[in-house]
Amino acid sequence: MNEYRMQVEAGGFLHSDLPSPPLSALSSAASPLPQPRSTALKAGSSKESTLRNYVESKLLEISGRFERRFQADEPSSYKSFAELAKDLNGVVDIIWISGTPALQIPFFLTIALSISNYLASFAFDPQATLQLLQKLDCAFSSLLHGQDVITGALLPGFETGRRFTVTEKVRLRGLVERTRVQLVDVSKSNDFEKEPGAVFSDELTSDDSGDEDPSGDLFDVDLDVARVYERVLADLSDLETSFES
Repeated sequence: MNEYRMQVEAGGFLHSDLPSPPLSALSSAASPLPQPRSTALKAGSSKESTLRNYVESKLLEISGRFERRFQADEPSSYKSFAELAKDLNGVVDIIWISGTPALQIPFFLTIALSISNYLASFAFDPQATLQLLQKLDCAFSSLLHGQDVITGALLPGFETGRRFTVTEKVRLRGLVERTRVQLVDVSKSNDFEKEPGAVFSDELTSDDSGDEDPSGDLFDVDLDVARVYERVLADLSDLETSFES
């Protein structure tokens, strides 16, 4: 298994040799998330502070590039959601590698909110959008359970008792429901592209039934949009049922 490393380089930036996960990860048993540290960063330590500052600066940088999209002739702005998603994917990976729930939970909530705010400003990109949201779905669900929901590996940091608060669960459910509604709206637009080699529902849940939909790729995209955040929704529903009983 590859070892993922983060280190502080000159100028205070974090470096990660983390490769971008292939789209095929969406349909395999492998987790779309990288392997985290074996132990959480110590609360209040210089490493935790460095990582927190780095992530905050990267999210601010991404937000700034997004805002510049609305300025005329701004070359540094994002031209597509795929560009933005690539940067967010890198931040998500670094946060996950930290193995520190005290950082992961609040930062992932912030990123989920940002994605919800960004979606409507770009032509719908199924591959970039669904891949990023599937990664967040796995991250949130894993953090709710204290173990990787794909591999079953226990997560570091939960021995300290840091888990989702009731307020965070309420916020997460609201973000999930809002994003799912937004995705339905943007996916209905004809203004989107499917990248060559993209993998959608036909390869995720092939049943060899021979049934075909006349709308082709649009049918596959609709299925995947309907599955966005499905793990989190199921988890939150189960938690509510357990609490009520």
